[in-house]
Amino acid sequence: MQNPSNETPNANPVVSHARCCCATIFIAALAVLSCLSAASAADGQTALDAALVPANFQVRPLPGHPAFVFSMYGTPAELETLRSLVQVMRNQQLGNGFDPGPTPRPNAKAIFEYLASVGWPVVCYPGYADMQVKGGRCVLGPEDGAALAALDRSGVFTAVQLGEWGYYFHNLSPNERWWRDVYGKEFDAFKHLMKPPGLAGYDRRPTSRRECHEAIKDYFTSRSRDLLGRVISVTGHSHYEAYAGEWGARCIGLEVGENIAFTQSKFAFARGASRQWHLPWSVQVSPWFSGACTTSGPLRKEGGGARGLDAGHSLSFYERMWLHAWFAGAAMVTPENSIAIFFENASAPWTLTAHGRKAAEAFGFMRAHDRGVPFTPVAIVLDHLAGYNGYMDRPWGILEPTAGDRQVRDLFDHQLFPGSDHIHHKPDPANPESSYLRPTPSGEMFDVQLTSASAEMIASYQVILLAGDIEFDDELVAKLERALMQGRTLLLSPAHQEAMGPRFARLAKHPGTEVLEPWTNPETGRAAAISDPRLQRLAREALPVEVSGDPIQYQVNRTTHGWVIELVNNAGVAKKPDRPASTDPSAIARVVLRPRIRCVSAQEWRSNRSFPRMDQLQLEVGPGQSAFVEFVCPLSEP
Repeated sequence: MQNPSNETPNANPVVSHARCCCATIFIAALAVLSCLSAASAADGQTALDAALVPANFQVRPLPGHPAFVFSMYGTPAELETLRSLVQVMRNQQLGNGFDPGPTPRPNAKAIFEYLASVGWPVVCYPGYADMQVKGGRCVLGPEDGAALAALDRSGVFTAVQLGEWGYYFHNLSPNERWWRDVYGKEFDAFKHLMKPPGLAGYDRRPTSRRECHEAIKDYFTSRSRDLLGRVISVTGHSHYEAYAGEWGARCIGLEVGENIAFTQSKFAFARGASRQWHLPWSVQVSPWFSGACTTSGPLRKEGGGARGLDAGHSLSFYERMWLHAWFAGAAMVTPENSIAIFFENASAPWTLTAHGRKAAEAFGFMRAHDRGVPFTPVAIVLDHLAGYNGYMDRPWGILEPTAGDRQVRDLFDHQLFPGSDHIHHKPDPANPESSYLRPTPSGEMFDVQLTSASAEMIASYQVILLAGDIEFDDELVAKLERALMQGRTLLLSPAHQEAMGPRFARLAKHPGTEVLEPWTNPETGRAAAISDPRLQRLAREALPVEVSGDPIQYQVNRTTHGWVIELVNNAGVAKKPDRPASTDPSAIARVVLRPRIRCVSAQEWRSNRSFPRMDQLQLEVGPGQSAFVEFVCPLSEP
């Protein structure tokens, strides 16, 4: 979705979402798997042998659709043209869903009946440019919902998008220029719905985090009611994923790409929210990039910016983002604007462009491999009312950040995903795309949970890291104590200990409780939630594979056969919005993998390369490339 802060709203705002369907759900047979530590196999099983993914961590698909979904952005209005597109998508392995599909209107009933026969998930765009405006024109009635009846009868997942609602609430609700663009000659009839300037979307200045929470909840739930109670939440410039789950979204969606920062921390928030609320999550990859947008055809100036296959983001970026979203556990991935990018013309004979061919290759790869379940042994636990908002750099978009808020921000932007903030820091002028996906010093082994998560959910993580300001009550302390009684590790700061007061004694008696030593991050000059050395130790203790060598982004998943590690080299491909991408062939990431588990074989999926040595694997990941190494482990002794 185009960034409203930089561009004028699209006159034909068909929205796309990422649709990804879930990977293999873990079954009871997983409990018999074990991988023995190479260093101490003779001593029997190690802690990693018990590092099975909990049942409540399973990848959650779209309801009724156990397969991963790679959706097409946009549907033809003519039924025969749509039939033709569906056949091409099937033949070319180009997708298995529509996001967006048609707008739910009575006159689209025949289209929805056909889509019900196809059986692919359909996300609808509301059909109004003011979809985010509470009290505006965007209200779907019973007759609109009736158009979806055939999909409901067939058990096909449908939802209606509420896109960029966090950005709207804080940034667009008081923006007169945006309102004039949306309402045109009707501006005077709707201007009373605008919010006062300087209040970040609130009617009056809130005095507490709870007041902020309740105000935004009222906004979201009101919009959800007006969209038939079928909302798929799509947030870009905010980190409100957990709240979308709490407030009743059917799917927790993200928009990435575009001009949006914080990609990897948003994934950690969305995956944690998916697990907390037992909902699927999705990723929509936007082609907008500082006024430029990827479309078919040659690079050209059009619509006030650049257009064409070489405009917007690079093809390398799209492929890395699609694959990483799939591997990270999304139920659905949508390449935005794909109907205008994947084909030379959006009509028969549906000739594929280079982007279309790459998309078919990527989706075929996803369908051919069991991605397993993301192995995230560490929960970063924030207060239920934290209202973390990286884009605004203020809790709930308006409150003054405390020292605790700064610790959380620094943790994501300077320690776990350094260099991911191009909103408050200037992007690399030679390669402004470089901030979107970043090397991960400790790997992507984190979910974000809120203190509202159940005791069972919190105890599912091997390590619980409390971060930021937290309100402790007896219920929360009891949840933490339950986790400790199950052998988990609890990491907290001296400030948390002090805030708990006498309650801390209940936790202190358990050996897993660790009050972290104060540590000042030399990069920020501020006290950190956790030190870099302690993060490195966490990775050594919790992950089944040690990763060393050149900077690399990596994540580990658990499968029914063992483990798979994703390696992403985000270096070597430079892209400016209005110029073709350039590749530095020397920007090869040389990485060494040392398994901490005993393996019977190892293979890189994309090249089909097998590795004869199990103690140390040396790989070269090319510029802008992703690799996936599977470690097959022996079954445990009976």
